[in-house]
Amino acid sequence: MRVKPLFFFDLDDTLVDHHAAEEDAHRETHASHASVFSGVAFDDWLAAYRRNNLRLWHEYGKGDIDRPTLATRRFALPLADLGLDVAGGAMVSSFYIDAYNRNWRLIEGAEGVLAHAAELGVVGILSNGFRQTQRAKIARFGLDRWARHVILSEDVGAMKPSRAIFDAAWKAAGGEARRRVYVGDSFATDVVGAKEAGWFPIFFDRHGKGAPEPVVFVTRLADLKPLF
Repeated sequence: MRVKPLFFFDLDDTLVDHHAAEEDAHRETHASHASVFSGVAFDDWLAAYRRNNLRLWHEYGKGDIDRPTLATRRFALPLADLGLDVAGGAMVSSFYIDAYNRNWRLIEGAEGVLAHAAELGVVGILSNGFRQTQRAKIARFGLDRWARHVILSEDVGAMKPSRAIFDAAWKAAGGEARRRVYVGDSFATDVVGAKEAGWFPIFFDRHGKGAPEPVVFVTRLADLKPLF
């Protein structure tokens, strides 16, 4: 009997539009807290937040900081960078999280490609991020209708591009010799991590930014179907 292939997907900005939800949530937060932002333009705030958040996630991935530190500093640091009162960080953070949750939406074609992959093989989701948030996204859209395995960095104790999280996904699916395909939007974490762990990576280049080296890519999720 032929062993079915594995089709695993990244979650944020591959199946769920994290980038848009993040921006929309920050826009609501900025508009609702004029006293905190003291005339700082929205684009300046968003750029400062994303710059600091990226650095903090990198430190978190290396184990240099813990989750509570990341959660606190990702608002305190950009406020400080812009010369604003960091005392407003907790209030802004709480409002932002609620707004972010409200703004989740699927990327076009997500359900169709998951359903197609489930007809051909075993589907899973493999994602960095906080357990509670990522599982809430999966539940919100019923992605577990197709994803038989959900592998999260917080559960594994390792973040992409570490081989450990890809190996955890393979073992969760039985650990058998089989074709393993991974789809993700980040070249550095998804493509490089999958390739080094022995998976076949497909780069979801939705915005057409290109890649630093040759790789199989799609710009629409629907285009994955003939590749599978």
